Amino acid sequence: MRSKGVIVFQFITSILILCSCGQRDPDGIYSGEIKDWIYEVFEANVNNQGNQCKIEVVLRQVPEGFLSELTFIHPKMEKVVRTGKWKVEDGYRSIFFDDEKNPSEYYLIKTGARFTFQTEEGLLDDQGNPILLMRNIGKSRKASYPFRINFFDDNMVQLDGQGESGDYSGKWKWAGDQISVEVKLNNPSENMEGATDETYKYFLKWNDESQQNLELQKMLIIRPFLNEDGTRRQSWMSSLVFSDRPILKPL
Repeated sequence: MRSKGVIVFQFITSILILCSCGQRDPDGIYSGEIKDWIYEVFEANVNNQGNQCKIEVVLRQVPEGFLSELTFIHPKMEKVVRTGKWKVEDGYRSIFFDDEKNPSEYYLIKTGARFTFQTEEGLLDDQGNPILLMRNIGKSRKASYPFRINFFDDNMVQLDGQGESGDYSGKWKWAGDQISVEVKLNNPSENMEGATDETYKYFLKWNDESQQNLELQKMLIIRPFLNEDGTRRQSWMSSLVFSDRPILKPL
């Protein structure tokens, strides 16, 4: 009589086989474009001591780096504008200002369709509610970047980078009905600190029954945290789910 563990193992194996059954393995080069925000504007009207005020946060990606701007408009005070920088953290964005004013650091955390604007000490309106910003789609802008992936034999894969970013290589595998691609940067330049430790994961699917084009659904960036002695601990992870899913066509 077979043990329950053997039966469960065979059941799971059969499910995995069924999931990939009928799926065509990708082969060759697929090319398309990825759109990403390069200029984001977040806004909110806030009650402050009985006055209707406005908060605007602008995040930019430019050759000089990730730049930020915070504007606070009060009907009875002079407009306050602060400029600084920002970066992507584990599930949120940190915004920094080096102008000797407090608070010097804010956090922008996606909360459903809105973004919570917060500080370490807490940031609330007159009713004790968190400050929720909305992205102003009309003022914000996206840019398109070429994206090309080459599937080789033995499940090897290469992503072609642009400019000085270099190329990324790794392997792909089936994950249910999705194609999971995991790559790292080849030969990073000296000014790309920590780039060798970053792992990029992409999840793709065939976008139609003909299985001709690939649809890019999600992207993960994984970077390990380091202790003071240089040893690794838990990993930092940032995910991006594409609302306008890029279509990659064979070349």
